[in-house]
Parts: sequence; structure tokens; C-alpha cells
Amino acid sequence: MRKGYKKLLVILLTAAVLLAGYFLFFWKKLASEPPKPTAQNNQIAQNQKGEAKNSETENQTEEKKTEPAEEKPAPNIPEKFLLEIPFYSQTPLSKWDAFHEEMCEEASVLNAGLYLAGKKLTKEEFEAELQKMQKTEKKEIGEWKSTTITQIKKLVDVYFDGAIKSKIVDNPSIEDIETEISAGNPVIIPLSGRDIGNPNFTPPGPVYHMLVIKGYDSQNFITNDVGTRKGNSYVYKKEVLMKNMHDWNKKNIHAGGKRILVLTK
Repeated sequence: MRKGYKKLLVILLTAAVLLAGYFLFFWKKLASEPPKPTAQNNQIAQNQKGEAKNSETENQTEEKKTEPAEEKPAPNIPEKFLLEIPFYSQTPLSKWDAFHEEMCEEASVLNAGLYLAGKKLTKEEFEAELQKMQKTEKKEIGEWKSTTITQIKKLVDVYFDGAIKSKIVDNPSIEDIETEISAGNPVIIPLSGRDIGNPNFTPPGPVYHMLVIKGYDSQNFITNDVGTRKGNSYVYKKEVLMKNMHDWNKKNIHAGGKRILVLTK
């Protein structure tokens, strides 16, 4: 082999070795560096962060939804209470006739109204007021026998000329009644009279009856039951009056609505 060719071959081999070493060096360097994020990878990463944030927000919202609502404190009602309402029967002069047998509504209104007005009457004066109330009913309502709570409210508004106010409460609870009593407000309640079990009624007792609730204790309502001369502070079990609370219904007393009339100053 000629000397010139040998020299050329050595140069080429040397160049090849250098070139191979160069490529090997940069290949290792590229392999050791982490890949640069592409735009697509950036978008995926942002989506993952957003999903994580939304999940956290949903969890917080769910926690808020499942938190129990705060219970309202029960009204501060005394365990027992009594209004000192003087008692007048619907027959103040002990005369049980057709007129007085229909006077339980009016007598209940007078018991409660006179108490709020701070007035006391003799039996004779109470009798005279019953007569006046009947005349007022005939004029303003057109009815005085077996009147509804709505009609009795109108009687209160007219008869006391605004000095005594009244309100109807539909479907009252025991707590509603006790709240009114402890606030100083007498409660007039309509009843299916033959179901309340008062032994002082002449059998079989009145189909429809009204009385005044003036007090209560843990088990009982204390009343002015105007339907008997023994009705002063007459005690009924709460459940008895609540069960038999019925407004006047001509066809069926037991179909009468559950409501009361509350008198206030």
C-alpha cells in the first residue's frame, strides 16, 4: 500500500472516532434531561388542577348542605299559670230556660272581656249584659243561637267597641294556648259539649259548648266553664279539650274546625 493511502486512511479513521464520540456525548446528555412540557401537556395539567379544585369546592358545598339547621329555642313558657278571672255562669240568676241555655258563647266572652277591662259585676248586672249582647247579635250578626268563632269575634269587636281586641287562631297547639294564657290573654274554645265529660251538665249535655281557658298546669287546662254553676276554675285534661275542640257545624259538630278565639287588651 502506498504511503499516501495509509495516511489518508488514518485521517479518516480518526475523524470517524471523533465523530462517534461527539454523537455519543450529546446522546447521553439529551437522555439525562427531563422532557420539556408541550402545550398539550400544559393543558392536561391545568385541567387536572381545575378538576381537583372543583372537587374540593363540591365537597365543601356538600358539607354545608349536610350541616344540621339550628333549632329555634322554645318559647319561655311557665310550667303553670292562672289568670284570676272572676266567674259568672251563663245563668247568673240560676234560671235555666231556653234563652240561657244558648248563652255559653256570650257568657264566655263576658267572663274574658270583663277581666281584661278590669271590671266586676253583680249577678244582676251580668244578666243585664247578657240581654244586651243578644240584642247586639240580632242586629249585627242576625243569629244568637249556636254562633261560630267568627261570629263571636264580630260580637267582641262590636260590643267592646275596640276596647277589647280579639284574634282567631286556627289549629292551635297546647303550646299556642299556654303562650296566650301566660301572656295574660284569655282563650275562648268551642267544643263538642257531650264529649268533654263534665258530670255537672244535665244529661246528655249540650251538643255545642264554649268556655274560657284561664290557666294550665303540667296536665290540665283550668277553665271558667260557664255551663254549670260549679264551673269556677273547673279542670279538664288538656287532651280532652284538644280532642273535642270543634267550631259550630250545623250538620255535624265533629266536622267543625279546630280554632280558638283569643282576647287581648
